[in-house]
Amino acid sequence: MKNIGIFYWPIKGNVETVAKKIKEIYGADEVDIIDLSKAEPKHLFHYKNLILGCSTVGSESWEDATDDNVWYQFLHKMEDDKVDLNGKNLAIYGLGDQMRYPYNFVDGMERVFSHIVNHNINHIAQWPNEGLTFKESLALHDDKFRGLAIDLDNDEDEADATITKWVEMIKKEI
Repeated sequence: MKNIGIFYWPIKGNVETVAKKIKEIYGADEVDIIDLSKAEPKHLFHYKNLILGCSTVGSESWEDATDDNVWYQFLHKMEDDKVDLNGKNLAIYGLGDQMRYPYNFVDGMERVFSHIVNHNINHIAQWPNEGLTFKESLALHDDKFRGLAIDLDNDEDEADATITKWVEMIKKEI
């Protein structure tokens, strides 16, 4: 059993880029990266620790995107199957664009979290609200995000250092 499974969607974009960077920092022997569209909830049990990666679909379209939103489908399958993750450590990261979409920055992270929290997880690696210039985010609670909030569209130069710092946070918490 590998230590960490990173389950992410969508593919071929910034969410996948961050998943690959996390794997690079940890090392291939510690981490598997899994495209969520090829996973079933039972695959979550193959790992001691979980990292979930998502983007922001847009708050008005998340629930309506049942045909093509893989996160929506996966999370509802977890609910239907009554999945109990037995207190596994879970960290989450969300991608967003704080300049173009300042009123729903990384809202997708909150949508994933609000479903997954009902499955007996140990939530780790909340990220401080520092250095970002958005207006609103559902994922922000008590001045911390549910996980790593990252904007590769506008803060690409700082991304590697930010991801490395978050991975170090995870290492301390697991």
